[in-house]
Amino acid sequence: MKKKFLVTVSNDFDQLTAIEFLCSFFLPQSRHQLTLYHICRLDSNDMNKALLQMWDEPDARVAKRLSFGARKSLDRATDMLGSSQMSVDDIITKTVAERFGKVKDILSEGAGGLYDAIILGKRASYALQWFFERPADEIAQAIVNDPSFSTPLWICPEIEQGRKNVLVCLDGSKNSDRVVDHVGYILTRQTQHSITLYVVDNGAGIDHDIAFSRAREILAGHDISNERIGTDSEWGISVSNCILGKAAKGHYAAVAVGLHGRDKGLLKDIRLSGGATAKLISRIEKASLWVCP
Repeated sequence: MKKKFLVTVSNDFDQLTAIEFLCSFFLPQSRHQLTLYHICRLDSNDMNKALLQMWDEPDARVAKRLSFGARKSLDRATDMLGSSQMSVDDIITKTVAERFGKVKDILSEGAGGLYDAIILGKRASYALQWFFERPADEIAQAIVNDPSFSTPLWICPEIEQGRKNVLVCLDGSKNSDRVVDHVGYILTRQTQHSITLYVVDNGAGIDHDIAFSRAREILAGHDISNERIGTDSEWGISVSNCILGKAAKGHYAAVAVGLHGRDKGLLKDIRLSGGATAKLISRIEKASLWVCP
């Protein structure tokens, strides 16, 4: 089945970290469709006029306003994908005017377009970190609870060449099952990557055997063989620190976590405290972070 990704592209053509990750992570075993998504911020002088025109072919209107950097970024992204080993059947370029803020616009596009993942580069990650670090803000809470926040987010900092495999963080919750299902679906035919199922025991009462067994069942449904699956667990007070340490030691290409976990477990409740997620977003290095709602 073809995987469908929404990839954000900024004005900075030297910071195409989302594209770099895709080119390094995937081999030709799977088919992919990519939408390169650029949000154009209108200046204040044109804002009132733009709001009146918002529903009048916004893509065509905004495309004429693209900066030199945005055009170069989109062109360079296309060239990088074309010269990589990743099998890409279709590349769609979509430029839109900013409407409700970049994070909200990206999440809404991801939900409306039925994408398998939204892939954020370094600049978009900064915006997401800002969003999570203000949990008391009413607008931020509304976005988190918005049904449009339904597509896995891949946050891609500067990558390290040669990294492989995915670290999947479990806490025994239903959200944790969705993380495993997402990773299994993405890696079905990408046999160059193995999966490590990882539990941090922080006093939440997680049954490791049950969590690992359930995850293996889900992965088996995606034809992931047991030979590609490993398990590990450790005790730690700080879940985020344990994850970061494990990711660094194992040289993983990606780390997958759930947005909502157990009451006392991983990423507790983003509406009350997004600290763990914000720490992972701001501190993870050389690997992408896959956050599944």
